[in-house]
Amino acid sequence: MEALRWGTIPDSAPHTHKEIAEWCDQFWCHFMDVDAPAEIDLLLPILADVDVQWDLFLANTYTFEQLRVLNLNDVRLPVEWFEDWLRQAHLKSGP
Repeated sequence: MEALRWGTIPDSAPHTHKEIAEWCDQFWCHFMDVDAPAEIDLLLPILADVDVQWDLFLANTYTFEQLRVLNLNDVRLPVEWFEDWLRQAHLKSGP
């Protein structure tokens, strides 16, 4: 959940939204074919959503030519999305 929190503070976070989306994808891929512990299994759909929304945001916001030259580390998803994912994660993980 720390990675999601970083997404809510892009100016001071140690990782970019691109790096967070990539981490979410790698984490999800690591656990998709194994029996993950219950607390991780509950978070996997959220992590997958972060990665999917990153790709959709890029596709819907930039042209192919822009994407060819764009520094993806400068791209930011709406902070509200990370706030929502963090809320969902807290609800799923319980008190």
